[in-house]
Amino acid sequence: MSGLEAIWWRERPGALGALAGAPLLLAEAPFRAAAALRGALYDRGVLPAARAGAPVVSIGNLAVGGAGKTPAALAVAARLAARGRRVAILSRGYGAARADARVASDGAGALLPAAEAGDEPALLARRLPGVAVLCGPRRAELARTAVESLGADALVLDDGFQHRALARDLDVVVLDASNPFGNGHLLPRGPNREPPSALRRAGLVWLSHADRAAPERLEALRALARDATGRAPVESRHAPTALLDGALRDAGALEALRGRRVAALSGLARPAGFLRTLEALGAEVALARAFPDHHRFTEGELEAVLREAAAAGCAWVVTTEKDAVRLEPALAAAAADRLRVVRVDAELLRGADVLEAALDAALAAPQPRPAPRAPVA
Repeated sequence: MSGLEAIWWRERPGALGALAGAPLLLAEAPFRAAAALRGALYDRGVLPAARAGAPVVSIGNLAVGGAGKTPAALAVAARLAARGRRVAILSRGYGAARADARVASDGAGALLPAAEAGDEPALLARRLPGVAVLCGPRRAELARTAVESLGADALVLDDGFQHRALARDLDVVVLDASNPFGNGHLLPRGPNREPPSALRRAGLVWLSHADRAAPERLEALRALARDATGRAPVESRHAPTALLDGALRDAGALEALRGRRVAALSGLARPAGFLRTLEALGAEVALARAFPDHHRFTEGELEAVLREAAAAGCAWVVTTEKDAVRLEPALAAAAADRLRVVRVDAELLRGADVLEAALDAALAAPQPRPAPRAPVA
């Protein structure tokens, strides 16, 4: 985590933190004004929202990175597919080398490596057989491709709360219950893209890491969610569900980490949660190397960490599944025995019935016909 991110996520920054963030004070005001103006233009219909021709469920958040959005998107897409829907996920594709519209998976298998699709689309494609994954900056274009070319009849808009150019039937907003708003400020002074008042647009609030939140905070967030959406929130924890090797093959039980001396490798917005997961599994984290979010590890970086781990007496270098998909396949295969990957899923603690009802309502919503494509000159 960078120095700026440390300021963002410190809820009580103190005098030194406030002083360090002072240069960003003037930059926050224009960002807030621009976000408010853009929101008002969409609210009044001045900026139009395209219809997809199929139900759209958006999974998003208020802050940048680290809220637990990917496990929520996996869970929602799986639930829609279990209803017999032909599901497609529409993703921005952060970290990809390309910015054009592309199909990362047609549902039958991955078509693009993580370098071209982005780490989250690559992970979603790997984890959800039968679900198409499309990526690119123009989600309305992706939606049309998914419906018209791939036959999708239910769409999941990944990281879509602020992407209002595509209409949606349900807005799910994921908040990290252990630290939902950081220092409370908007970008670039804080981590938030919108203030908590924006939750009024949401149809459902999802509280991730609810097991790590203080009881009084959890109650306050439940009240906030009910006031904003009229529904109780979904509450979940990140539950480790599998241990894989560097080539993403089964590596036995998670119990193998208990009592093992390991090195932690990650490229996440908020890596502290990964370290807590390893410690909860009984691993002794002797070394931690954290890179920026969506970082693509080079061969030299991986080899350096592997050497450090060996020198520190570590049995393995352990990373997350989202980090592992960013490794070049040949590199991951060569280091497979020295790497371990912890898979996590969203385990619902409360609100499963609320989630199911919200999804049913979204699927039953009337679907206006999308506007015809503009003719090609």
